[in-house]
Amino acid sequence: MKSIAEYNLKTQQKRALVVFSDQADLAWLRVLRPGFRHCFVLIKCGVEGGDAGDLEGSNWVLYNPLSTATQISLWAVHDDKVLKNSLVQQGYCIVETYVRPLTVEVLPWRPFTCVEAVKRSLGLHKSSLFTPYGLYKFLLNENKVKKILDFSQQLGY
Repeated sequence: MKSIAEYNLKTQQKRALVVFSDQADLAWLRVLRPGFRHCFVLIKCGVEGGDAGDLEGSNWVLYNPLSTATQISLWAVHDDKVLKNSLVQQGYCIVETYVRPLTVEVLPWRPFTCVEAVKRSLGLHKSSLFTPYGLYKFLLNENKVKKILDFSQQLGY
């Protein structure tokens, strides 16, 4: 078994799409902001080396933590733009992010919610995020900072 440091060095950063929906099958979810009552994540995966067969190309793992079960499936998508457009056309709001490197930090106990499950799948350790809308705002802000930093590198800073 690899150490966490070895794993992080040999693993490429994985892209992820956090998907927000208005789905409110449970009555108490209706108190949450419309459009942000549930969230799930799609994590892009690939096969490193060897004969990948049907797994070549763009594959996404769906991780959908529901109150009654957890849905996990593999989506074989050959065009990421088609995937994003399809989700938007179905009424979902999406934010692109990435899976953070593994750490040995012990996380505090939290109730199992869709937000907590998505945060942990992304390696996010923000204890102040409780609602799908809070997670959405955090990821948007994080993306703005990342874009500014990426642009400054192009300018030579």
